[in-house]
Amino acid sequence: MTLAWLFPGQGTQSVGMGQDLYAASPAARRVLDSADEILEFPLTRLLFQGPAEALQLTVNAQPAIVAVSLAALAAFKEAWEAATGASPPAPVFVAGHSVGEYSALVASGAASAATGLRLVRERARLMQEAGQQLPGGMLAVLGLERATVEAACAAARAQVPGSYVAVANHNAATQVTIAGDPQGLAAARGALEAAGARRCMPLPVSAAFHSAAMLPAAAPLAAAVAAAEIVDAGVPLVANVDARPLSLAADLRLELSEQVAKPVLWADSMQCMIDAGTTAFLEFGAGQVLTNLVQRLDKGLAGHAVGNAATARAAIPWLLGCCPAPVPLPQAGP
Repeated sequence: MTLAWLFPGQGTQSVGMGQDLYAASPAARRVLDSADEILEFPLTRLLFQGPAEALQLTVNAQPAIVAVSLAALAAFKEAWEAATGASPPAPVFVAGHSVGEYSALVASGAASAATGLRLVRERARLMQEAGQQLPGGMLAVLGLERATVEAACAAARAQVPGSYVAVANHNAATQVTIAGDPQGLAAARGALEAAGARRCMPLPVSAAFHSAAMLPAAAPLAAAVAAAEIVDAGVPLVANVDARPLSLAADLRLELSEQVAKPVLWADSMQCMIDAGTTAFLEFGAGQVLTNLVQRLDKGLAGHAVGNAATARAAIPWLLGCCPAPVPLPQAGP
């Protein structure tokens, strides 16, 4: 059995997430209290009390998602060690969807939680500002393969002068998200529906993430990443940009700098891990979006989501069944 850890991205946030972890797990509570101190912002109060409108803001949603993912991971480790007296099985890969890549960076041992949270707060601020400069949106497309969606976006760009509509996320074989300007999105939607798309759903986001609209955020984010303390990863991180496992600090820095304005190739990342022999996936964070994608990809794969105290405890018998011989975890980064 080969195990990978997965971390979800933006869109999983909701008021109340992390509250059960905070109440039930001392380890998770330490992570969330520390996040308040690191960010110099009452994040836990926003998580538990809202208002929802404030939590939905990109500048708040992204650090909230990362903090809850790291708290879920801490709760899982705590529960495992209490039940078995040993460390849980180490992952062979880590991967995160979009902002989840920052949770994965910390889990890989390449950065401390403090570094990851500060970077993601800056990323979120820059992305929110970029979205205000160049308004746009995103559309989830179901029922068409990526090549067909790319062709529809190309036709829309040819039809709408100045349009930058393009594929933003490739999540599964026939689950693709596009991002772009309003006119380009409308033109692409018409082409996609004509091509037989099962559904085209506008997403409740404030900007065209992972598209050219985010280019103004890329350079200042690269400067922040360059200044951050990032070391070689103890566990390879499978990159959003090109679905390659990365371990060197220089490669991780480039990935974090580029992925903000490039598509998330999640389906390719999953295939990379599967081709390397990965058969079990643990997701840490709110919801189970990535676990659902695992199960849609191949019914023979094992997936389990850890988002509260009950699912952290349930991960123990699940993982013992997948991997009966625990091995030590890699040391966390500085």
